[in-house]
Amino acid sequence: MEFTNIWLFASVSLILLLSPGPNIICVVTKGVTDGRRAGFKAALGASTGDIFQVLAASFGLGVLLKASYFAFFCIKVIGAGYLFYIGIRCLLNRQKLLLVDSEEGNTKSQHLFLTGFLTSALNPKTSLFFLSFLPQFIDSNSMYGTQQMLLLGAVFVIMGFVVLSICVLASSRIRAWFMKSERIQTWFNWVTGLLFVGFGLRVAFSER
Repeated sequence: MEFTNIWLFASVSLILLLSPGPNIICVVTKGVTDGRRAGFKAALGASTGDIFQVLAASFGLGVLLKASYFAFFCIKVIGAGYLFYIGIRCLLNRQKLLLVDSEEGNTKSQHLFLTGFLTSALNPKTSLFFLSFLPQFIDSNSMYGTQQMLLLGAVFVIMGFVVLSICVLASSRIRAWFMKSERIQTWFNWVTGLLFVGFGLRVAFSER
């Protein structure tokens, strides 16, 4: 694989990673509502979900989703349902932010990690994205196509975690401002809830 291909892939990936999506909304929400530590746990879960997506695309699950309407439909329903679930929980949330940051408290680590992981791993459009995006930067004549996909996937995952970490740091900065007003907190819950419901609708009505 040519080194210039990696740089080109990284440049295009950065543009895509900076586009707001479920992963970014998830970690920003956790960073604002539960603090920096919680945001990083959700970011780690989302990046692990990206690893799952890369492995799936590299070893055939992405091909199955593209070839089988039933498999795609099942994953789509599960993914959309989970995004709806997160959105509804945000809309119904009446808990106010605490003055004590999650870094000083005992946060629900497994729940935060799992939320981030499922937000990424249950999105079938991400699988199809990797399946269609990664091969464009791979030498089709090489006998190491799978290894090249894994390498580019690793680059994508690392860059994604860096972007999500920056989002967590930014969200923790505005956490104190959010704690000053219950109205702002209510508004934030509604906006994030509607965003997740919107992402769920997009997944539910998506085509292969």
